[in-house]
Amino acid sequence: MLHGPLHEIGLVEVLQLLERGSRTGRLRVVGPDPTVPRVIALREGRIVGVSPDADNAAVAQGLVRRHLAVATDDAVDGPEAITTGVRRALRENLARRTLATMLAWTRGRFDFSEDPTVSGDLSWSPDALLLDVVRREGTRLDLAESLGGFDRIPCFTSGGDADPPPSPLRLDAMDWRLLDAVDGVRDIAAVSAILDEPLEEVAERLRDLLAAAILDLRDPPLDVATQARAAIEAGRHTDAIPPLQARVATAPGDGEAWRLLGLAEVGAGRFARAIEAWEAWAAADPRRAAEATALVRAAHTMLEALQESRD
Repeated sequence: MLHGPLHEIGLVEVLQLLERGSRTGRLRVVGPDPTVPRVIALREGRIVGVSPDADNAAVAQGLVRRHLAVATDDAVDGPEAITTGVRRALRENLARRTLATMLAWTRGRFDFSEDPTVSGDLSWSPDALLLDVVRREGTRLDLAESLGGFDRIPCFTSGGDADPPPSPLRLDAMDWRLLDAVDGVRDIAAVSAILDEPLEEVAERLRDLLAAAILDLRDPPLDVATQARAAIEAGRHTDAIPPLQARVATAPGDGEAWRLLGLAEVGAGRFARAIEAWEAWAAADPRRAAEATALVRAAHTMLEALQESRD
């Protein structure tokens, strides 16, 4: 048996070592989350399976999510002529995504045991897999640059005087699923996540839909904290208070919003309200309770001094 910690030898090196030895068996890998171990099946050194992320159950669930099959009480039914080819491609996508994540793990351990395995949809050389991961990462970076970032929000164009696309775009099932996920709120990364498809593939299709004038991209809205900081730094404390109050009303666990609300209230001269905000901050984020308590004490001191001056 071959075993060891990932911080001493990376998963890439382990897979390469097993390939050079033409080993057949199962490589159990425990990553940062010990409750979800993965098992990589190898046959003569080549990767032939990844569980549970790309096993039969995961593929069946993926087919259902993509509306290519229907879940029944004890099986997944679908047109066999369609799902046979799609099943293989889906298994490859699921396995590739999981392995790309695992290759970056630096915490955890691995254990390899000799065990008979059978060939299936996968048959990858570790070196070829690594090259594919690097290539896809380069593609992802290029797409992010061309689209202005994956935090931009796709939305449908309003039509009007837009020039027609140079050639009509033929939409397939994936394009229609993408369009169905566009709601003017989700950003590109969120659309990819809800579709459960590789980010680079979603981005490439989105770029085609942009060129066809079907979709457009909007910049993401500034978050409340960013807007509040800008207002406070500009001395517009009262402008920062309403959006922060709305934020903590809907997300009482947002410690940073409570902290900023306290600062804005102090800037507006309302020390009692600042104390309430910082006490809520300490409750929402216990790790920064000491910092919040110090600000509460300072606000109490300033409030008492203000009251004495009035007396």
